[in-house]
Amino acid sequence: MKLQALFTIKDNQLQKKDGSIFPLEKAECLNSALCSSSTDLQGKEDALFFIKTPWSAIGKDESSYNEEFLANLRDFLKKLEEISAFAFIIPLADSPVTNQQEKEDFTASCKHCARRIKDCANLIGFSIPEEADPAYFIEELRQKHPHYIFIQSEKGKITLK
Repeated sequence: MKLQALFTIKDNQLQKKDGSIFPLEKAECLNSALCSSSTDLQGKEDALFFIKTPWSAIGKDESSYNEEFLANLRDFLKKLEEISAFAFIIPLADSPVTNQQEKEDFTASCKHCARRIKDCANLIGFSIPEEADPAYFIEELRQKHPHYIFIQSEKGKITLK
């Protein structure tokens, strides 16, 4: 299933297909552990959410991927879709990432997460974790999700890619 991009980047801002700018500053941060199909979203139509998603919640490797968590995340994103709200996944390394293998494992977990939520049209993209190699992270996730937009924060400045 190939999804169409709902947003583009214009002057380092999110632009909807209708040309309107969608400000990142108004995004509401949510902890993914609190996101479920029963979450109250009344009054959140056309909102933007940053969904903080710990590496340990996704699973550290193929043997520990938490499919129940990922299914719940997908259900929440589908609920957002129903009210025309949008989201970025904000992966969090909740344990040290000290070497190249751990960076690749973290990226692989994020890629697995993206596969499990691939049919969520309102998912704009992912933030690039500080612990990941940015070029590798984008390359890995864009293989199957070319429409994703990525957020990178460097020295307090946010860049969209």
